[in-house]
Amino acid sequence: MPGISARGLSHEGRKQLAVNLTRVLALYRSILDAYIIEFFTDNLWDTLPCSWQEALDGLKPPQLATMLLGMPGEGEVVRYRSVWPLTLLALKSTACALAFTRMPGFQTPSEFLENPSQSSRLTAPFRKHVRPKKQHEIRRLGEGHLSRFMALGLGLMVKSIEGDQRLVERAQRLDQELLQALEKEEKRNPQVVQTSPRHSPHHVVRWVDPTALCEELLLPLENPCQGRARLLLTGLHACGDLSVALLRHFSCCPEVVALASVGCCYMKLSDPGGYPLSQWVAGLPGYELPYRLREGACHALEEYAERLQKAGPGLRTHCYRAALETVIRRARPELRRPGVQGIPR
Repeated sequence: MPGISARGLSHEGRKQLAVNLTRVLALYRSILDAYIIEFFTDNLWDTLPCSWQEALDGLKPPQLATMLLGMPGEGEVVRYRSVWPLTLLALKSTACALAFTRMPGFQTPSEFLENPSQSSRLTAPFRKHVRPKKQHEIRRLGEGHLSRFMALGLGLMVKSIEGDQRLVERAQRLDQELLQALEKEEKRNPQVVQTSPRHSPHHVVRWVDPTALCEELLLPLENPCQGRARLLLTGLHACGDLSVALLRHFSCCPEVVALASVGCCYMKLSDPGGYPLSQWVAGLPGYELPYRLREGACHALEEYAERLQKAGPGLRTHCYRAALETVIRRARPELRRPGVQGIPR
């Protein structure tokens, strides 16, 4: 799939990309702000330019997948049944050109060449309850799984911060389960006995406020032998504002000497204060992206294209939900865009 690789962009190149993206967002804001549930209530079809309607009217879902969302590979050609307006073709080309590439910049990790479901660099006890993707991430970066590996696998002093008491209790149960598995492994294979003492992760129930420093993060588990404590902050799938909090601690606290963070759920960044992280981007006209659009940006275009290509019953469900919206609005006009969960069936 074509697109942009951030690795190859200079600082100025990234700034220019941000300018281009916000410019396109401003041009097509009316389309971006439309909801599928409003197809009938707001007559969305008639808001499209007449030339677009002529080109798209009557196309079957698989045709839409190929012509509108299709990204031809090298040597492939998309064949249109009619002449499309240049404005529609320009939007499609611009969207493809400004999207980040989906092609990985690396080959399959060597640890999965023998067995795609099991990392060869993690022993069986550390693979339990862990999917292959996370096995690879744990090995590369150092969730309860990560802190468990760092503490019981690498012998480090680890503190794990989690806001949900239930998840902490589950992590503690898994800690004990892993300890028992390691003890059994050592009895079966005395030659693999770990020489350094094992310390289970220290789990703390705490909600980290992205706008303030958390003293719990900065407290060492043991008194440093000399001088100030040296701390590594690490987050695997640091959700939403947790990424912001980690960056703030790294920049403000001398005890934090290193940071390793893999962010996720970018749509959950608070607004304002979290999104956008860059003050420079916040100064660009048209940078605003509400939660729903940020969530859509986290999804893969291939999934939408595949749904259209299969033309399954899920598409009809969307139509039913949009039709239902006319009834809801008639009965309760104030329930516009209520934010309810999707209907699977």
